Amino acid sequence: MPDTPSSSDSGSSSRLKTTNTFLAIVILILLGQIAYQEMRISSLKSDADQARRNLDTQVEKMAMAKLQSRREEMVAAVAFVDDLYRSSDGLQRPGGLYNEQSKKIDAEAIGSWVLDVYMKARIEGKSDAEARQSISDAIKGSDEWRSKHAQKK
Repeated sequence: MPDTPSSSDSGSSSRLKTTNTFLAIVILILLGQIAYQEMRISSLKSDADQARRNLDTQVEKMAMAKLQSRREEMVAAVAFVDDLYRSSDGLQRPGGLYNEQSKKIDAEAIGSWVLDVYMKARIEGKSDAEARQSISDAIKGSDEWRSKHAQKK
């Protein structure tokens, strides 16, 4: 018996339904995979952020412990800057780090020369003497030092 158009259409329709069902299942599986991967990525990002925070905390603790063990060194570095501020080869300030006009310690100088210059040099592996020389060189490169030593040249 030859195929009639209606039996051919119903076979095509059945195959089309099967194909559509199969594609719908594949799409659902892919969407599930996408959702699963997105959750994994989000979890990994969260884990990385937490690890970064933990690392920052540990680094801060280590830096604090290192500073605590080098307290005397830091005090000596501040005294060195104070002496250099007072000296005739330095900034020639009679009060050193103490600003007599404002009646305050020059905290900016301590921050700049000890924390920025000295500490950076020590972190880079330079010796105490080399780090102090870095302070001297930096101070001698300042406008204030140049203006006070311009007449000597």
